[in-house]
Amino acid sequence: MPRSIESDTFAADHVCHSNFQGSALKMEAVGATRIFQRSTVKRGLKYAHYYGDGDSKGFISVKDTYGKDSVTKYECIGHVQKRVGARLRKLKSKNKYLSGKGKLTDSFIDRLQNYYGIAVRSNVGNLSGLQQNVIAALFHCSSSVEKPRHGQCPIGKDSWCYYQRALSCGKKPNENIKAYQMKY
Repeated sequence: MPRSIESDTFAADHVCHSNFQGSALKMEAVGATRIFQRSTVKRGLKYAHYYGDGDSKGFISVKDTYGKDSVTKYECIGHVQKRVGARLRKLKSKNKYLSGKGKLTDSFIDRLQNYYGIAVRSNVGNLSGLQQNVIAALFHCSSSVEKPRHGQCPIGKDSWCYYQRALSCGKKPNENIKAYQMKY
C-alpha cells in the first residue's frame, strides 16, 4: 500500500523517545499507574474501574491510586473464557489419558469454553446463577443420545439448551442435533 506524503513527512520529522526502562513484564503496570495518576491533573477525573485481562499486576499498581481500594477491577469475559479453554488444553496435554474419543477432545473443550462464556455473560453479578449454569454446561456438553443430561439446563423457550427449548415448545427434543448447537 503506498504511503501518503503526510505520513512520509511525519515519519521524517518524528523522533521516538523511550519513556520506560525496565522489563516488558513491568511495562503494563507502570503504564497503567501513569495513566491513573495523571487523570486528576490532566483531566480532573478519577477512574473508578479497571478492566483487566487476567493479569493482576496492572490492577495492583492502580487499585489504591485515589485512596485505599478506590479502583474496582473488572475482568474481560472474553479473556476469562479464553483462559478456561487454554487451561483445559494444557491439562489435556499434561495428562494423555484425558485425550481421545469420548474424553477431553478439542471440540469438547471448544463447546465447554463457549457455554462457559454464555454462563458468565448471562449471570453478571449472580454468583449462584453462574455456578448453576457452569454445572449445567458441563452436563449439557457430556449429553448423548443414549444418556441425555439436560436436567440442569435452563428451561423455557429462551434457554441456550436446544433440548429444553424443544420441550418448552411441546416438541420432542432431537438428541441427534450436535450438543454444541447454541441459540446465542
